[in-house]
Amino acid sequence: MAGLGEQIARQQRTMGPLLVAAVVIGLIGLPVAAWLDLRDLSERMLRRQASEISRIIDEMRGFYGSDVVGRVLQANGAVTATHNYRDVPGAIPIPATLSIELGKRISAHDGSVKYRFVSDLPFKGRAPHQLDAFERNAILALRANPKEPIIEVSGSLFDRQVRAAAPVIMGQVCVTCHNSHPDSPKTDWKVGDVRGIQEISVNQPIAANVLTFKYLLLYFGFAAAAGLAFILLQRRQSALIQGINKELSEANDFLAAISLKIAKYLSPQIYKSIFSGQKDVTIATERKKLTIFFSDVKDFTAIVERLQPEDLTLLLNEYFTEMSTIALKHGGTVDKFIGDALLVFFGDPETQGVEEDARACLRMAVDMQRRLEQLNRVWHDRGVERPFRARMGINTGYCNVGNFGSDDRMDYTIIGAEANLAARLQSIAEPGGICLSYETYALVRDLVRARPLAPLAMKCGLAKSSSSLWLRLP
Repeated sequence: MAGLGEQIARQQRTMGPLLVAAVVIGLIGLPVAAWLDLRDLSERMLRRQASEISRIIDEMRGFYGSDVVGRVLQANGAVTATHNYRDVPGAIPIPATLSIELGKRISAHDGSVKYRFVSDLPFKGRAPHQLDAFERNAILALRANPKEPIIEVSGSLFDRQVRAAAPVIMGQVCVTCHNSHPDSPKTDWKVGDVRGIQEISVNQPIAANVLTFKYLLLYFGFAAAAGLAFILLQRRQSALIQGINKELSEANDFLAAISLKIAKYLSPQIYKSIFSGQKDVTIATERKKLTIFFSDVKDFTAIVERLQPEDLTLLLNEYFTEMSTIALKHGGTVDKFIGDALLVFFGDPETQGVEEDARACLRMAVDMQRRLEQLNRVWHDRGVERPFRARMGINTGYCNVGNFGSDDRMDYTIIGAEANLAARLQSIAEPGGICLSYETYALVRDLVRARPLAPLAMKCGLAKSSSSLWLRLP
């Protein structure tokens, strides 16, 4: 258990700095990774835009050089502007034709930007435009309101496309040309009319930019790895804690079993005071006023000679069990069993006051005598010929109570002349009777009727008056 505890402590010492580092990296790493990826994305988009603009300008320059300047230089006479300029020597394209041809060149490449000039009213002889729904709707919407922008966003999860349509407004030159041109499908144009639309399409493949977020992907990968490592460490620590809990549970069960066994050798009050921490297991005593009870079985030697050891053991254990139960019921501290004798005292470690302790001791003695009469009837039916007749003595006085013995082995008991007097009172009591000292009688006189006995001389020369009592129940 100590090894597991040290292992968990080492893990805790390691996990603390790791968690702090992970939190700091997590807080700093995310904005840094996002900033780096946005910077790369911005640079990538700027490079792509620059490349597309450069390509468009190159296409415009190339078209202008070949289809405008080149044709002007090749002309032998006057230069004219017409829609079918390729069929007329020395002709150059009109603006609409210029836009159409540029759109073909710009859109011919596989770029992200495409340009198209379309109209639903093309000149005769020119291939009609194939208009899609967006283009048709855009022409109608712009003719109704030329100032309203027409934008459409479409595509899939991995590819997005933005299409924007702008109106081609007829100017005075355009109106004059179209209304007088023989190939014009419409000859009533007015200044400000919408001839068609200029459409710009920008295609942005999202999948191509996924790798742009490499720093965020690295950050999330690191975060996932850190989270997985943290989970594994937590599971390992949880397993260690479960192992410790299991060992603690086994140790608690073992200690509980041991404590229950130890409790058999101690009075419940002493057991409770020791295990609750109220008393220390040290050699120490106190002087207290106690009420001491001493009982003995008359003619026990004769009873022993008549019974087998096994039967005697069973009989004696049953007797002490019943008497101890009664003692605990009244709050007495069972000190010890001495052969067939029983020593109980009231007033330590728990007390209800000197007077109430004496009353409780008397009630206990009366209950013991009554219970012994019942046991004698039971034992007689089981074949015990001679009954147990107990003599009991009770005395109240000051004694030393506490732990007596050595550092290796101690006994919680009482010593003093008052304890000896209780034993002497028991010796002169009648079988089945209770003998009280005058000190005890003075505390319980309202509970009993007693007759005085002659003064009892102790070995120390001190005379004590005592009384043998006839019971009157409280």
